[in-house]
Amino acid sequence: MQERQTKQKQIIYEALRTLNHPTATEVYGYVHDAYPTVSRATVFRVLGGFAGSGRALELRSAGSEVRYDYNVEPHCHGRCTVCGRLSDVEVEGLPKNGVKATACDGFEVQSYALEFFGVCMNCKDGANA
Repeated sequence: MQERQTKQKQIIYEALRTLNHPTATEVYGYVHDAYPTVSRATVFRVLGGFAGSGRALELRSAGSEVRYDYNVEPHCHGRCTVCGRLSDVEVEGLPKNGVKATACDGFEVQSYALEFFGVCMNCKDGANA
């Protein structure tokens, strides 16, 4: 069954595409500024629906808010160790369709995430110091 494409979903998806790996709270703030009638609950529900249907990625990290990415193609991320900001990272030699992993002892690999850690430009330039 095809998901209904409502105006609110379009607005939220455009916010997701505009912002850089935002949290649901960041998406809500962006959407609410232009469309104050869109509720926080709607934004959180729609983002969860996007992730559940494969239209967006949920990026989870211990101790951090869930972030969302509209780019669902296999790709890597870099996380700033100072502020937690995420950025897409291109890795030379990594196949476009990802890697195939086989585990020993019967463990079934269902997905993977490759994340790099460093310092973003804002933090490197002292903007978050």
